[in-house]
Amino acid sequence: MDALQKLLFQRANVRGETVTLGAELKAAIDAQELPVAARRFAGELACAALLSAGALQFDGTVAIQIEGDGAVRRALAEVRPGFLFRVMIDLREGAAENLDPNADLATLVNATGRGRCAFILDRANRPVDEAPYQGIVALEGKTFAEALEAYFIRSEQVETKLALAADESAAGGILLQKLPGEGGKLPENYDPEGWQRVKMFADTVKSAELLTLEPAEINRRLFWEEAPLVTLETAPKFACTCSSERFDNIIRSLGAPEAEEIVKEQGGIDIRCSFCGRSKHYDGLDVKALFANAAGPHEA
Repeated sequence: MDALQKLLFQRANVRGETVTLGAELKAAIDAQELPVAARRFAGELACAALLSAGALQFDGTVAIQIEGDGAVRRALAEVRPGFLFRVMIDLREGAAENLDPNADLATLVNATGRGRCAFILDRANRPVDEAPYQGIVALEGKTFAEALEAYFIRSEQVETKLALAADESAAGGILLQKLPGEGGKLPENYDPEGWQRVKMFADTVKSAELLTLEPAEINRRLFWEEAPLVTLETAPKFACTCSSERFDNIIRSLGAPEAEEIVKEQGGIDIRCSFCGRSKHYDGLDVKALFANAAGPHEA
């Protein structure tokens, strides 16, 4: 079920990708104990990030970050080389108890129209003094798919068709993009009607198909008349980037006086990863040892 397939429609000069997530999505979000609507949104966000990473073919990390003004305060999906991903949903206090399972995009992240979505490209081996690229866009549209379509069309100047679906345990999506003619040239057998036709086929995809079928089967059903080339088949994997060293560095960033004061007041310090739920407890001796070894190697 956890699979991604990339296609090239040569005559139409269109690229396409289909992704489905099952067990890997469950592994990515179970520790967050999200209500149904937030689980669905996490699935859509993860699929959108994977599809975007595949389309961009970027050497580094591709992330979609949302700053919401609804039930969701913040959401983030990251995709690293090899289609390793993680996703996180941060809800406002009290939002989980009253969140409608069928909450729409506005309720989740754009209640007053001030929600924002950022595409972040952090290239591999980026110099410390170079900031990652960020493209920020308003969350327009009734669905998350519509909002991202608007981003690609307006900000990237790429005609795009995007479909997303998610339930409590699975998610899937299709991304189609019209390719520019390299150097103004198009394929010899270019079909000017191809883009509209391929997009029309994608419009017929059902949510149930995206949630229960493999990408290869979905694409076969939708595009068999077009005979596209399969350019990549891979399996996305959930992989968090947290580690004991990262947790240690969070404590070090507090400074010794503040860290020791927290231990004195609370009896210890607990660090928990917002993505995978991994945690680590530091007592007074742990904190003293960290700062006693402060001259050791730190993780950037």
